[in-house]
Amino acid sequence: MEKIFLVTMLYDFYGELLTSKQKAAFEKHYLEDLSFNEIGAEQGTTRQAVMDMVKRSEKLLSQYEEKLHLVDKFTSRKEKVKQIQKELDKLPKDDFIVSERICLIEKMLSEILD
Repeated sequence: MEKIFLVTMLYDFYGELLTSKQKAAFEKHYLEDLSFNEIGAEQGTTRQAVMDMVKRSEKLLSQYEEKLHLVDKFTSRKEKVKQIQKELDKLPKDDFIVSERICLIEKMLSEILD
């Protein structure tokens, strides 16, 4: 399960760098949950050819991440935003102005994650 999450996260960040054939095979396998046999039959190729293409795509996505670290940076920022939100939750919200400011900051943090 963790591998699928990581690979699809890599695809979210770097998928546009794959060829259209690589994207199609990857999406059918990971997003539509089709087997290599099903994809091969649909595309008029062998199971092995599809499997090789998907594995090559996974390797490419990993190589992009090794060089660019976009997923790592995103994950790190997401954790920091969560920590900030926890700290904001600890602040007293008795004062209307403070409460209003906290809501504004929480909204901005939420936008960062989106």
